[in-house]
Amino acid sequence: MNRLPSVLCALTVAVLGMAGCAGSSPKPASDAPPVPVTAPVQVKGVSAGPGAESVTVSVTAQTGASGCSADARIDGREETGKVVYATVVQDTTGTGCPSFAPAKVVLTAEKPLGNRLLSINQQVWVRRNGAYTLCGSGKKCEVPPGHCDPDLAQDVVAHMDVSRHSRGNVESCDGTWMVMTVPDDPDACGVGGRPGCQSNARVRRYFLRYEGDGWATVARTAAGGCDDVLKAAPTFPRSECAGLAPLA
Repeated sequence: MNRLPSVLCALTVAVLGMAGCAGSSPKPASDAPPVPVTAPVQVKGVSAGPGAESVTVSVTAQTGASGCSADARIDGREETGKVVYATVVQDTTGTGCPSFAPAKVVLTAEKPLGNRLLSINQQVWVRRNGAYTLCGSGKKCEVPPGHCDPDLAQDVVAHMDVSRHSRGNVESCDGTWMVMTVPDDPDACGVGGRPGCQSNARVRRYFLRYEGDGWATVARTAAGGCDDVLKAAPTFPRSECAGLAPLA
């Protein structure tokens, strides 16, 4: 068997560094660019807006030479009545992106977020007093009560210029507007009364609007109907006041 051509080919490649001979297998390329992979990014903070359906997610993203990474983005979102789940990811070549830089990504839900929890990259964020905070280890994290929660209504009464004995009676509430009757001082004389003590049991109707992070009184009256509240708040829905009777 004649092996001379094979021997000469091997010597030529070894001495001159030429490409492989005909019929030999080509060497695999060693300088192929790294393949990008999709991976979660680190979430640093969440802020409300733009809009009632959206939040802005602040992240730390990999960066470097051109082509080593792509912009961070939302990859998948699911919603329930109490929680919105989302993942923020980035395509990156890993070692090809040696540095990090802050970035912002907008997460938009199908419906207004309200006080729903946000689960982003398996971290849970809760909105309190208009700002989102991270629910850390060991901390109780629950959806804050809705605007029409009865306990919240009584907290509003506690900050009114009425007796500490007063309790509010919510007549209607849609989350933006609340109508509530509150007595001025129902128990000033104690149970059964006291000699010479006169109790002020006058009841007034309060019209409130939810502004920012709490309820604000826009009108107070003992009259029925809509006249007084519409003077103070023309956008108040007439359906919520048209049938209100005067208070004794």
